[in-house]
Amino acid sequence: IMKKVLALVLALAMVMMMFVACKKQEQNSSADASKSGAQEPAKSYAMGYEKYDLACLYSEITGDFWSIVYNGCTAALEELKAGSGVTGYCVAPATANDYTQQMDLIETAKNKGVDGIVLCPSNADSIGTYVTDVFPDESIPIIVIDRSLNTTSPAVVATYASDAYAMGEAQAQMMHECYGDVELTYLNLGMSPENKNWADRSFGMIDYCKANYPTYTNINGDQPYWVGQVTQDITIQYIQDTVNSNHDKTLCIVATCNSYNNYAIAALSELGEAGAKVGVMGWDFSKTEKANIESGVMYGAMGQNPYLMGYDSTYMMCDFLAGKTIEKNATVPYQVVTKNNLDSEEVQNYLKTMNLR
Repeated sequence: IMKKVLALVLALAMVMMMFVACKKQEQNSSADASKSGAQEPAKSYAMGYEKYDLACLYSEITGDFWSIVYNGCTAALEELKAGSGVTGYCVAPATANDYTQQMDLIETAKNKGVDGIVLCPSNADSIGTYVTDVFPDESIPIIVIDRSLNTTSPAVVATYASDAYAMGEAQAQMMHECYGDVELTYLNLGMSPENKNWADRSFGMIDYCKANYPTYTNINGDQPYWVGQVTQDITIQYIQDTVNSNHDKTLCIVATCNSYNNYAIAALSELGEAGAKVGVMGWDFSKTEKANIESGVMYGAMGQNPYLMGYDSTYMMCDFLAGKTIEKNATVPYQVVTKNNLDSEEVQNYLKTMNLR
């Protein structure tokens, strides 16, 4: 009998050792997965939610930058559907500035009875007023991403955007890294004064230069040139006129979104040798900005993380609906990318999250 008992004890001990070994291997696998970045998130994270129905309504879902945001959103939705049965969709107006069509998309989502909306507003004022009027309570919560929304609606439960003012300050430092303490004249291409996130991109940069770089002069004093108030053609002509009338100065064009990077590069390319002498400090990051930095037509760019913007905000909404505490003003990480640090481990890891490496 004793032999049988000993055999049974040894057998149980072997089973327990195998169980511990398997658990250890499982834990190691999870840890490895968590280090692999947003492109390969831990699938278990998508478990444990109820079957929510989400509407992710962006200002656009095409182009270099917003297609990456869209990819992050759809990746999260696919994981959530597989893990918890969460359903959802991501859609945008045909053009980025069509706020009337975005209102229609919001109304459709509301009538559909979705459980939550992730919103990138095409216009801070118009969409903000609409949200205030149509969402008087938190019955359909809204998380706003990327930019400001001028609304008093209690439905807006959180925002997820980069710290635009801090990024503007870092952009000033990036420009100083390039030029040093020379006599420098710069032109800041601002987006829109009524959207705080957009305006902060310019004022963070301008204020930092005023406080720290006395040899730097903003060509428009304390204000940027508000590109959002004019057309692309007018902006390109203004850049070219500025270069031609300041040919004896060291000039730099400072952009505040990926579209304005392109405006600056297009304007300078048409000026030939005169344009080639003017530097460009960019904003946002995608394969286009990477190529521009590599080719030397742009010194660097303030890179938001578009993939995480789309991916994290989708999960944030599920967390809120599940009764978890979420950060009221969550911050999207950003990365300064220049020709000098493009090959660094930090930047390469950043590129990996967007599948650009």
